[in-house]
Formats: sequence, structure tokens, C-alpha cells
Amino acid sequence: MIRFAIGLLFLLLGSGSQAVSKHYLPGTLEGSIHIWGVADYPVIEPLLQQFQKSVSDVDVHYWEFGTKELEARLRTYPDDMPDLVMSPAMDLQFKLVNDGFARTYQSSVTEALPNWTTWRNEIYAFAFEPIVMVINTDILGGIALPRSREQLLNLVREKGPLLQGKMGLSDIERVGLGYLTWFHDSQQSRTYGRLLEAFGSHHAQLYPNSREMLDALRKGEIFIAYNLVGSYALEWSRRYPWIEPIMPTDYTSVVLRTAFIPAQAQRAELGSEFLDYLLSEGQQYMAQNVGLIPIVEGIEGTNSQEALKRRSHGIFRPIPFGLPLLVQTDKAKRSIILDEWRAAMTSDHKSK
Repeated sequence: MIRFAIGLLFLLLGSGSQAVSKHYLPGTLEGSIHIWGVADYPVIEPLLQQFQKSVSDVDVHYWEFGTKELEARLRTYPDDMPDLVMSPAMDLQFKLVNDGFARTYQSSVTEALPNWTTWRNEIYAFAFEPIVMVINTDILGGIALPRSREQLLNLVREKGPLLQGKMGLSDIERVGLGYLTWFHDSQQSRTYGRLLEAFGSHHAQLYPNSREMLDALRKGEIFIAYNLVGSYALEWSRRYPWIEPIMPTDYTSVVLRTAFIPAQAQRAELGSEFLDYLLSEGQQYMAQNVGLIPIVEGIEGTNSQEALKRRSHGIFRPIPFGLPLLVQTDKAKRSIILDEWRAAMTSDHKSK
């Protein structure tokens, strides 16, 4: 059977938000599974197709959201739930689960997972996502690449005029994952304040996702991008060798992509089947065929953790998966971070 997907510009959720696109893979069996996620459809499509081939050839409906739009949709329409929710915005996912949006699920697959990848048998990590900075190497003219945040600051000082308006960041006011990684930096890095000042004074461009930032790097619209999703950056660097992802040697933040079955899922049994697949044979398939890094260690493949660790990197510092995530959703904490951000990002800033 010929597989195909139809991408539709579906709806907008609030001012300045990302479009939500709906994709469809037809199956040969009766029934359908509805998955809402954040992963770019071209990245996740092979995994969805392999689920149909190896587990259940039902229709697959995949809705692709931005991180904040996904959370908003779930909270706004609690009676219209998918069968599985997947996102790298750990804080938003955890808050949803803590607020009762997930159902408990256990199986022989989930029981075999390390404790640090699960919480209360309700939410499960399925992919390991290093957060990287990315350089367009064509601009450096033989100068050594910055391997740490301190070296990045030195490069900005040395190349100041060249980098005016030529650095890219996630817009943390609009992008849930952008806020999560920026908050983590504020807790981990001694260079946090100086980085914020440097990005603000050099009029960094703000983007709604890693994909658009990487495209701007490819086109030479920006030369440096900070706090990008590592799996996407690594995939782009294979296609465009002048794009170099760097896992900072002072520390490399790690986000966990997580999944849960909604409490009000209409087809929870299919959600369970896909979750078990995602956490078992889907892990090996990810490592070899999908641009995501599986959570399970010891698997070999182009996109495995083992391959990742062979690259230069700092200490991997995963964002804690558990109750500490609620601190990051605290309104007072969020207000402090955003006030600092707005003060640095001057009024003439325009998001992409």
C-alpha cells in the first residue's frame, strides 16, 4: 500500500502562535490512533509508519503543535483528547500530568525502564535531547570554534560588529522549550547574565522553533544559534557541512522528550500499544532510522546515545524529571526570568 501524508494548515491558537498541522497515514485495519506531538512531521513520520508495519496497521492521525499551543489545546478542550501526547517541553508536560491529565499505565515494557525516565507510571521519557549551540563555520575564517559558553562570549567580543543581528535564539515568551532551556541555564551557568547581555546588545534574532533557526543559519541570515534541539542540528549538519553543532564543554543541557496517555483518551488501548512500541523496538528503530535519540542506552546507530557520546561534549546535565519541574512553571519564577529577558531584548527587537 502506498503511504502518504497530507499536511494542512489547520488553526492558530492565540496571537503570534505557530500553525498547527494535521497529517494522516492510512492503514489497512479498522480503527485509528490520534497522536498530538511537537516533533517535526518529517522526523516522526518513519516511526509512525514502522508502528503500522510492525504493530498495528490502523490509520494514524498526527497533529503537529508548538509546545505552548499543545498545552493550551489540551487545557482548553479537555473533552477532545488524543490517544497519546508527546513533547520535549518537560515542564509543561509534567504540569499537565500533575494536574490530572494523564492516566496510569504499566506494562512489562514500562516496568523495564530506568526509574529516572518515568514518573508515577503516568509519563515516560522516550528520547534524549542534548541542547546545543550551532555555528555557521563559513564566517570564522579558520578561527577555532568556540567549545564552551565562555569561548562563545570571547568570540562575540572579538567579532562584535560582524555579529550584530546575526545571532539567533528561541523566543522564550512564545516557545515553551525555549523557556525551559533558558531557565535551566539561569540555574546552571555562571555566564548566564553575560550571555543575556551579549545577545541583547547584539540584537539577537528571535525564532519560534529550531527548524526556522537552522534554516536561517543555512541561508547565512544568522551565523550563531544558541540552545537548539540537538537531534535536529545534528541531522542538518549531515546535509549542510558548514553548519556545526556544538555540545558546550562547560556543560550540555539535556531535555527528555516525554509521552503520556490522556486520562480521557477515546482509544487508550491504541495509545498504550504505541507507547509500548515507542519504548521498546521503536528505540532501536529511532537509533538507526529516525532523527531522534532514543532514551535507552547501549543501542548502536547513527542517532544513538553511544554515537552522541563519541562527539566532543561537556558533562551532560539532564533537566530534572520530577517535582522540581513545577518550580519552572511557578508564576513568580517565570516573571523574574521574563523581566530579565525583556530588559535585555530591547524594544526594537522583532521576532521572526
